[in-house]
Amino acid sequence: MYADYVVYEQLCHEFMSRPRARAAFLHGRLVWRLALHSMGFHHLPSILDGISTEAVPFGDLFVGNESTYYDDGLQDEEIDFVCGTYYIDRPHSPSDVVSWWPRPNAWDASGLNVGFWSPRCEDWFQRRLDNIREGVSHTRHSCTSDANGPMTTTQWKRSLKFNSGTNKMVHNTSVACYDFLTRASGKSNLI
Repeated sequence: MYADYVVYEQLCHEFMSRPRARAAFLHGRLVWRLALHSMGFHHLPSILDGISTEAVPFGDLFVGNESTYYDDGLQDEEIDFVCGTYYIDRPHSPSDVVSWWPRPNAWDASGLNVGFWSPRCEDWFQRRLDNIREGVSHTRHSCTSDANGPMTTTQWKRSLKFNSGTNKMVHNTSVACYDFLTRASGKSNLI
């Protein structure tokens, strides 16, 4: 199992060596941390250099104030790749979708998604990485009862529920911020 992960890390590092790495850093949350793991802290200042050469053909398009803007952004397939997603074919059933790291929909529903990369997120990340590297995982998929191998989205969501109130707190904070900025934009030029 660990050999699969080594290949994933090598391929991810190759991907991050391209201009698209900036998009992974800008994505935030776990995708940001995986990019940081692959490239290292020394790569962070280059993010401020502006859009990459691949921003226009592959990035995000923003239209506002009668102007068009581009920025680096990842395609869904690239996000799945960064998270180490596998599609495992099963006879006479739909494919299983598993990943080494939780995909954004599972991360966003987790108790670790608090709006920033917290020390708790980093502890979880390092523990997960150590378990994979130490070969704690010896079973291949087996409908992924192996908590240190690739897991399905449902399994990720179950394993990442630490505090059931976290999602509600993050949602309420987002709503309050939106309300404040909406009211403030009517009174001044904050936005």
